[in-house]
Amino acid sequence: MALLIEREDGAGPYVESTAERFRVVASGEAIKSVRWSANAGVVESSDERVTWTLPTPGTASLSVTVETESGKTAEGAFQFNVVAAPLASSSAIDTGPDVTGSSCDIVFDSTGKGHVIYTNDTHNSLWYASWDGTSWATELIDGPGFNNGGVFVVKSQLAVDPVTGTPHVAYSKGSGNINTSPMRVGYATRVNGVWVREDVDASVVTRISIALNPAQAQRPVIVFSSGNGGSVKLATRTAANTWSSVPLSVGAHALTSDALFDATGALHFITHQPLSGYVSQSLQVLRGSAVESFPLKTSSLGPWLATAWGPDSHLLALSNSIAEGEWNAIEDITVGTPASASTRRVSTVDYKYSSADLTYGGGKPVIALRNGTSLALGTTDAQGFWTYTQLGTVQDGSRPSVAIRPTDGVPHVCYQRDGKVTFQ
Repeated sequence: MALLIEREDGAGPYVESTAERFRVVASGEAIKSVRWSANAGVVESSDERVTWTLPTPGTASLSVTVETESGKTAEGAFQFNVVAAPLASSSAIDTGPDVTGSSCDIVFDSTGKGHVIYTNDTHNSLWYASWDGTSWATELIDGPGFNNGGVFVVKSQLAVDPVTGTPHVAYSKGSGNINTSPMRVGYATRVNGVWVREDVDASVVTRISIALNPAQAQRPVIVFSSGNGGSVKLATRTAANTWSSVPLSVGAHALTSDALFDATGALHFITHQPLSGYVSQSLQVLRGSAVESFPLKTSSLGPWLATAWGPDSHLLALSNSIAEGEWNAIEDITVGTPASASTRRVSTVDYKYSSADLTYGGGKPVIALRNGTSLALGTTDAQGFWTYTQLGTVQDGSRPSVAIRPTDGVPHVCYQRDGKVTFQ
């Protein structure tokens, strides 16, 4: 008895993460029962029909076992070549005449709306852009101004309330030469269509991150430090234009990663401490008022680390840049309670790259890697090996940002190309 499966409601290549529908036909026989299975992806069966959400790129197999009304049985396995999902074509977010986007940060809210902050490098100002799925709208957050307290902006980071879509921005700001003048901590949020700016702390700041506490109604918290071995401080927004800053008991360490809350309200971030020509990194976990630590790698470099949550308390941390051939570019930390009970594994990412960002979705990490003027999007296949999709040329010296749109599972990147902040 011959079996045939027919593709329904589809045409063209088989693309990862796509839900494909099939129907099995047994030649000359009435079907009594059917069992479907696949070696990867997600199968949802309904008698003679099946919906198969395709796995990561590579060869995938869909199998079916049939019993007919006459008592005959047959099995069949069908091979498919699954290809990577194509990225959208690139487009400039800000088409004005200025140079923009040497740094940018992209986040999506739960509705799929895109949020980006980026630098205007011509005027050292900070801008925000929102994407409705079709077009971008841009707004000035802070920058040089007349009698309004506006100043120059150096570094920034974005957090977005996933439900309301409210953007929260932490940034370093100051006047005078941005390479030598002291910078302070600033905060901005969008209230009723207007950007509200607040001074957070008078301390000099060189490293900064912002996170929203899900256990306290998405309350903004900013973690910051000064210099390579300065003290780390935490500022909590207790009300509009009101901040409470406290030093954290982490010794002579400097902040060196994005800060992330878990669902319980425990704050996680990584610090490093220079020591005899090397830097020693540690995971810090703030539970209530107590700081718990877990030692990580020691190396000659102390790059910034992009962080993202994986499943089951796995905290991933990706080095922004690496030495050629570095074998511990990404940390996979299983966070324990207390933090000293954590475990870790380290892995390679690529032989070399100059700047990077990290997110997690669809059961795998997704990274944006800049190597000189080349940009690639990386993720893992079914065996855990990295695969790379080239996105084209970008500006040397810039840093990309990557996020996954939750409504369709597609990763998007912001970066600088031809002097313009760009989205793809």
